[in-house]
Amino acid sequence: MRRVSTDLMNNDMQFWMRRGERDIATLETQMATQKKITQLRDDPLGAARAVRYDSVVERLKKYEDNAHAAADQIKLSEGYARNAVDIMQRIREIAVQGANGIYTKDDQKAMAVEVDQLLKELVSIGNSHAPDGTFLFAGEDARTEPFRAVEDGSSATGETKITAVQYLGGWGGPKVQVSDSSYIPLRQPGSEVFGAERGQVISTFDARNWKATDNGAIAIDGVKVEIMAGDTVQALAAKINASGAAVHASIDPRSFSLALEATMPHQMRLEDLPPSGAGAGFGTATAAPGAATGTAGSVAAPMRPLVELGILAPTGRPPYNLAPSARSSGGSLFDVVMKLRDSLDRGDVLQTGGSALAGIDAGLSNLNRRVTEIGARSERLDFISARLNQEVPDATKLLSNETDLDITKAITDYRMLQYAHQASLQFAGKVFPQTLLDFLR
Repeated sequence: MRRVSTDLMNNDMQFWMRRGERDIATLETQMATQKKITQLRDDPLGAARAVRYDSVVERLKKYEDNAHAAADQIKLSEGYARNAVDIMQRIREIAVQGANGIYTKDDQKAMAVEVDQLLKELVSIGNSHAPDGTFLFAGEDARTEPFRAVEDGSSATGETKITAVQYLGGWGGPKVQVSDSSYIPLRQPGSEVFGAERGQVISTFDARNWKATDNGAIAIDGVKVEIMAGDTVQALAAKINASGAAVHASIDPRSFSLALEATMPHQMRLEDLPPSGAGAGFGTATAAPGAATGTAGSVAAPMRPLVELGILAPTGRPPYNLAPSARSSGGSLFDVVMKLRDSLDRGDVLQTGGSALAGIDAGLSNLNRRVTEIGARSERLDFISARLNQEVPDATKLLSNETDLDITKAITDYRMLQYAHQASLQFAGKVFPQTLLDFLR
């Protein structure tokens, strides 16, 4: 049998009044933050969904920012590349005029002067940069000026003359993430954009009896090609062709030497790689104490296949590390323009209308192809931005449904709790003032 006492009534009344005060405080916090979930215990399942939705919204916003930034930079690159196309169109017009054979040598020298000025502007476009200071055609080395022009100031007029253009930028291109699984190249290497002819390197070393003496590796345009001990030059050529690099390897039928040819206009980057676990450099390494070596205090130098096959020199950095005995051909857009300028300056009509004009056509074709690639990326980024512009509000709405407070309903509930709490206080004030004397009267 439950005993009903004054103390029991008092405790029950205090419990329900404190509970009402807690509900009022919770609603006040929710209205102040405009969020219906202020603690995990408010709605555990809703909080879990809100965390996922919030993560999705933040990722989509970051992808949208990446797409906008990439679109701006790619549009800049496209504009400069189109300017280069216009310059090359003018240079081709001059080449066709110079090949007609109806102009005097003085006229051709005047054409050469114009070509030289256009060449300097072409180099300036290759070194163009974005407003943030990064070079547009430097690949991953965005802070390095991609093209260095070597000039000769010994002309009679005092005007400097470009004699060589070296590429110092990166060989790969950074990529920007625009979705969970999509990446867009941000910058193209200048060695590809301003390429003209497909490079070719032919060794003069007879490789019929060559075999790899140890495991090793080489890199073709950054693509690693593993070599196993006992591999012949034919096996090496097959591995290069299967590597996916933009280079085709073959065996020269006359000299039985290794020949490498680019499958697209660009400057090939060839290098021997140290074996796994070795240091970055080549040469003789000091052996650990007690290690078995063929020579006291040292171990054999790592195998260098491309040096052994006469493709690369023992020293030098790619792409300027070709062996002096190797035959190389092909050049950049700047090389073919310099060839045209020099042929015009000499009045050599045959070369102007032959190899020089052919090189200009090849460079212009490659440049147009690169402009198309850059423009296609820009178009894709426009569609990505439009899609993200729809996805972000949709995901934000899902997050809002889980976390945002219905302020109208909250105010109504708050007023009802206030009325109930005031009624409870009034009722308690009338019931609980009674004391023992009230019962003894």
